[in-house]
Amino acid sequence: MTDQKVGAQLDDLGLVIDMDEGGHVTEAVVTVVTQQGEGVFMHHQPVHVPPQFKPVPHPVQRRVVTVMEANQLLSEGQKQRVRAWLEANGIDPKWVSTAGPITVHSRAVNGNEGGYRIRYTEFCRDEDGQRFADPGLNGALTVERCVLQTVPLGEDTEVKP
Repeated sequence: MTDQKVGAQLDDLGLVIDMDEGGHVTEAVVTVVTQQGEGVFMHHQPVHVPPQFKPVPHPVQRRVVTVMEANQLLSEGQKQRVRAWLEANGIDPKWVSTAGPITVHSRAVNGNEGGYRIRYTEFCRDEDGQRFADPGLNGALTVERCVLQTVPLGEDTEVKP
């Protein structure tokens, strides 16, 4: 099945309306029924001319800040800063895998930013704290987690602008 323009076909069907002189059609809704064979008719969805566009809600920007890339090397001061920030947000740093990134996701609407969420990779473990092995990767089994950020990450004093 292919899309086809039906303007000339509608004209051939004698589609005529009674309107005042000088007026013009600004919008039309047309329902088309096509014959597929002997006694077989297909009712198509109504076509709006011009097409009706859905209004766009207020633009929403999604923002992602990378706190730490996967396997990124950090200085001892940077490690302490990230660990303290994770703990302040209720995350135990000893269960966070450095094989995945740590990011902060937020949304901004009309310049108002909020909804900060920390995403990170955590080791899966049993009730005794033992990590589960992932035989397919020859390493620890991990899962991605997301928590609401309650304490923002401060500036890195070791990086100069």
